[in-house]
Amino acid sequence: MNRVVVLSLKKKFKKLEFKIQTLGRELLKAEKKDGFYFEVYLVDRAFMNKNVLAFPAPRFFNRPDIKQKNLGEIYLNPDYIRNEKLEIRNKELNFDKKLRYLLIHGFLHLLGYGHKKKGDTIIMQRKEAKLLSKFRN
Repeated sequence: MNRVVVLSLKKKFKKLEFKIQTLGRELLKAEKKDGFYFEVYLVDRAFMNKNVLAFPAPRFFNRPDIKQKNLGEIYLNPDYIRNEKLEIRNKELNFDKKLRYLLIHGFLHLLGYGHKKKGDTIIMQRKEAKLLSKFRN
């Protein structure tokens, strides 16, 4: 079974936990990552003044209380995400779509995708678009 650990560092983000956990499990399933897990932390501007950060787990760095293999950690700042303007293909995204997109973006970083070079960016954007189309609702 796939597992996604979601922790809100602020009470006001608790209502997002289930939605993020559900999408996270769907991402693991879509990418055939059975036996893996990752953690998502919902933080505010005092902790991080950006939309998303992702940190792949070092090899063999697992929590003793979780049997699955650790992919890493994603940090999302819902306040920042809510207030930023984010467009894909010239369409501005609402909060739910921005949150979904940034979770997917962070997840792909955990899988090793990046955007340091133009070719890497194109590959990552195609993968993001493919996953976004699977999880529109």
